[in-house]
Amino acid sequence: MARRRVEIEEREDEATEQGGWLFADSFLALMVIFLATISFVPDVKNVADATGQYSESLSLAYSKYDPAVIENDLNQFISDKALPGGSKVVFARIIGGAPASAQNEDNGYLLALKYSIQLQRDEVNRFKDTRFDLSSSTMVEDKTVVMVLTFSP
Repeated sequence: MARRRVEIEEREDEATEQGGWLFADSFLALMVIFLATISFVPDVKNVADATGQYSESLSLAYSKYDPAVIENDLNQFISDKALPGGSKVVFARIIGGAPASAQNEDNGYLLALKYSIQLQRDEVNRFKDTRFDLSSSTMVEDKTVVMVLTFSP
């Protein structure tokens, strides 16, 4: 008697079932990377925060760095606005002027960086815990820096 050979069907693994999970996991990983790399920069100007403290902003332009002049301007602003004596600059946007003919605005960024380093190095009053945002613009005169400062008591 001849025996019949029983063939067992081999089941192949299908990757299509895993495709949805792969897409979801990839999307989740990209979202985590995106959220970790973005910078949350507050753009506050003359707004009251949740604690009732009032923030004031000041815009200044300088063609040369002089810490005494900067400190004098800050003190004058604080006395004019009747802010508390202990008010500090919590956020400073420093915009360096770049020549209009320049292909890139690196000169403006370097000038803004130089000012931020000098303000921290010279320990100019009210800039101890300041967060700096540096940028460059051809709309600002060459070799001039515009500082937009946000104060908080």
